[in-house]
Amino acid sequence: MMKMSKRQTAIEWLLNELIRVGYFQDMIPKITFEQAKAMEKEQIMDAFNDGEHQQGFECEAEQYYKETYES
Repeated sequence: MMKMSKRQTAIEWLLNELIRVGYFQDMIPKITFEQAKAMEKEQIMDAFNDGEHQQGFECEAEQYYKETYES
């Protein structure tokens, strides 16, 4: 079975891009970023649970999130 590469969430991508271009530097407190990531995780899991695409999945939302987004 081929292992899928992990994906970035939109929050992770945005922060990395802003840092890359030097827009924010160290102005974003780490806690704010962690809060945004936690909120996005909940939204992704809610969408997984609510969506019709859950049909045929043999995992729970938490497992789906970990397998898709966490390294």
